[in-house]
Amino acid sequence: MIFQSLIGLYDRLAATGNVPPYGFSVEDIGFVVTIDNDGNLIGQPEDLRVKNSSSFDFRQSVVPYTNQVNVRANAAAKTPNFMVDKADYIFGMSGNSKKDVHHQSFKQLIDEVCEGSTDQGVLAARSFLADWNPEDSVELRDWKEICGPHGKWVAFRLQGDSSFIHEREEVQKLWVAYLKKESFLQGINFIDGKVTQLQSQYAQFKFGSGASMVSFNEVAYESYGKKKGENAPISVEAEFKSSAALKFLLRSRTQRLRIGDAVTIFWAEKASPVETFMGQILNPSIQDDGAALPVQKFLQAVKQGALPNDLEKDKELKFYILGVSVNKARLALRFWHICSVSDLMERLRDHFDNLEMERSEKDISFPGIWHLLKETVRETKDISPVLGGALMRSIVTGAAYPQSLYQAVINRIRAEQSKKNPQTDKAVPNVNYLRASILKAFLNRNYNLEVQMALDETRREDGYLLGRLFAVLESAQRDALGKINSSIKDRFYSAASTIPASVFPSLVRMAQNHIEKAEYGHLSERRIAQILEHIKKFPNYMDMQEQGLFAIAYYQQKNAISREIKEAVANKQSESQEVGQ
Repeated sequence: MIFQSLIGLYDRLAATGNVPPYGFSVEDIGFVVTIDNDGNLIGQPEDLRVKNSSSFDFRQSVVPYTNQVNVRANAAAKTPNFMVDKADYIFGMSGNSKKDVHHQSFKQLIDEVCEGSTDQGVLAARSFLADWNPEDSVELRDWKEICGPHGKWVAFRLQGDSSFIHEREEVQKLWVAYLKKESFLQGINFIDGKVTQLQSQYAQFKFGSGASMVSFNEVAYESYGKKKGENAPISVEAEFKSSAALKFLLRSRTQRLRIGDAVTIFWAEKASPVETFMGQILNPSIQDDGAALPVQKFLQAVKQGALPNDLEKDKELKFYILGVSVNKARLALRFWHICSVSDLMERLRDHFDNLEMERSEKDISFPGIWHLLKETVRETKDISPVLGGALMRSIVTGAAYPQSLYQAVINRIRAEQSKKNPQTDKAVPNVNYLRASILKAFLNRNYNLEVQMALDETRREDGYLLGRLFAVLESAQRDALGKINSSIKDRFYSAASTIPASVFPSLVRMAQNHIEKAEYGHLSERRIAQILEHIKKFPNYMDMQEQGLFAIAYYQQKNAISREIKEAVANKQSESQEVGQ
């Protein structure tokens, strides 16, 4: 079903020219060599890369391409691409090492494809390759970059032209004619059962060294004397279409979400704005200013339980979600989910309802997966791709949220109870909006606890009551002493949320001193009394569920106290203005 869906996507994209035809591929060009009609190098190779925050953005071009080049490994030296390739093939050098076999095989392929051609671009490229001295490569500007890991492919450009030589119409016709001469084994295509030409190997995709959707890289995986791709025979056409569609999705900025070595991609059976909205919903960081407003309107409509009017016609469309990651030589299938657009919107609505928590204006209203996962680790490089895939699956299928998500958030809250901002030296809240939202969502969906988005003074669980009490005790200390280096949160949060009987009696006694010193100590005293009225005794230990309730109540009670203070200040200012008048 995965292959059929990808082939359907290719056919749809091909109709609008968004994917290349057979024998071509969209690839990254890092440098271009400009040559004159006689094949002489004009100036230095031009760097087409644009530096971004973490790597480079490359010039993309539709290049001649074959499956053999896509999977070249041990035989790479004798498997060149046509007219555009890496520095090894173009210049015959890599660093200070000569690559004679690469260079000769590259020239030989061009000679075979272009035999008898009088195209000026072809003649110029062949002249350059015939006269080029590989040892001169090390003198080229940016040589280390050209043959380095971020150099990507090198293309030729004829002086005076704006396009590459491999993009010239005559050159592409020569390549298509050459491909028609290629012969393949005949056999039964496993996708439709028809006898057709079979591809010997599946395409590889750029995950480190490359990985295939299907591969038989060990003899133990082969059966009945069949070799490699013969064990899962696929037609040349089907393999090309499915791999081209998958490449398109993996390059997309709006239909792809990557977390570590795990990638989730999504598409619909027909063109629909929902395809791009999904990427912006699940990963809001990819939004641009022009897309943000439509997505917000879309989410607001989904929150109300309906699709926007212009998308109502798409509600029964099939929607495909595929999660993959690297597993040795092949792509591991994390999950594969098919649903209707309306079902998907219902899942998203339920997810955001579960997450909904009172927040400030600066907090994001519809957090993406990346926002949630960042709250589970100290540094983003430590985010688990396994957890990312599990969370995605929970969102789109409505299944229980992963236990590891809840556990990781609880651990971060305890680990950061005394964390301070290194620039300002101010305390950083260990229970923030997103962490409280995650805990609430988990308890709502996994345990049906129906936790509210704001303070609920009717709840009577020990964890919830103690979380409220801890927030009130912290407030009483702050009212009495102002800003101090080490608050009760910094010193006692972890113990209070796990073994409350060991710390709460002392904290309550300590609060009496704070109440006496504070100007509004009677307010704290009243809050403490109201909560203690429902606590029979302090538990010796609280389980994970109670620890989550503790954190949520602590967050909500702090917000409630903050609102009361703001309202009191506003009323006082209003009274002062009236007296002044």
